[in-house]
Amino acid sequence: MRDRIVQILLAVPLVLMFHLSLPAFSQAALPITVTDLKGRQVTLKEPAKRIVALRAALGLVCYMQLCDQVVGIEDIEARPSEWIGSVGRSYRLANPRLADLPIIGSRNKPDPERLLSVKPDLIFVGSGDVRLADNLQHKTGIPVLFVDNGDLARKRNRFYQSLQLIGTVCEKKKRAEQIIATIDQAVSDLHQRVKQIPKKPSVYIGGMNFRVAHGLTGTSAAYPPFLLLEANNISDAVHDGSGSVKGRFLIDPEHLVEADPETMFICESGLELSLLDLKKPIYHQLSAVKKGRVFGVVPHYYAASPDTVLAETYYMGTVLFPQQFNDIDVPSMADKWYQFFVGQPLYSEMVRIFGGFKPIDLH
Repeated sequence: MRDRIVQILLAVPLVLMFHLSLPAFSQAALPITVTDLKGRQVTLKEPAKRIVALRAALGLVCYMQLCDQVVGIEDIEARPSEWIGSVGRSYRLANPRLADLPIIGSRNKPDPERLLSVKPDLIFVGSGDVRLADNLQHKTGIPVLFVDNGDLARKRNRFYQSLQLIGTVCEKKKRAEQIIATIDQAVSDLHQRVKQIPKKPSVYIGGMNFRVAHGLTGTSAAYPPFLLLEANNISDAVHDGSGSVKGRFLIDPEHLVEADPETMFICESGLELSLLDLKKPIYHQLSAVKKGRVFGVVPHYYAASPDTVLAETYYMGTVLFPQQFNDIDVPSMADKWYQFFVGQPLYSEMVRIFGGFKPIDLH
């Protein structure tokens, strides 16, 4: 069977021929006013050529092939000792030159004077409140735009809007359209593969990282790869006093055992802690443990992380629906996504750092 991932990537130029696009920045009357992802209206005198991207916005800028226009970074992006720094994030692995750029402050405290010293035309901010952007813009006189990583499932539109905004102000609209078309085709392909399966398996993701590393009980509701595969995530059924639990949270061990998912995946950022948990007697009765249905997945730090998320989703497809995904070769599939989004085939490096997509040996 032909590799559908290749078909998706090759089909993108044809899709773009039929895409409606907004006028390019250079065709519009200058200056122009744009609305960011927080609803703020910001005026720019010219297209941005020198960029700073703060608070999770740097990945978006790199996916848009604008890494060479970045002129300063947060201190965390230069740390070589932790995967939330320069280790393990695809856009940083593919762009080691970022570590040599001037540090413009920390994630929580960007320094206005340092920002001014690198002379950016524009600052992107990926999280925080409106006051952060307004204060930074007031102190520096540099336009500040909010973007949002969203995710590839229920918040995919936020991700797309951010790409389109970056494309407009940096004259990269064709790249934004290319990414959107590619993801849309992948989402459609995933749906076509699983739509005829009447009973979807029950699944669970553990070892999720939020604030700090967590073991087996660190999980997520509305987990994008599960949503894209239409799998039955047992964490979606967890409720607190106000309704369904949202996002990442710690599940009660007894609830996990009672739900007894057929297949469990472990985020490898929390694998060591999860393996310690799995030695506890309470978890020995889990069906997934008894049947050897526990698998490791490469972590993704920011919500969208489209390269790793799509690679993870297709890998999960090979585990959960082997007949429908029997054309997928996991290493080459993952490298195609990394190549498309960040320009480098990084899967072997992810294997070296984390372990890669694989079954977990519990013995």
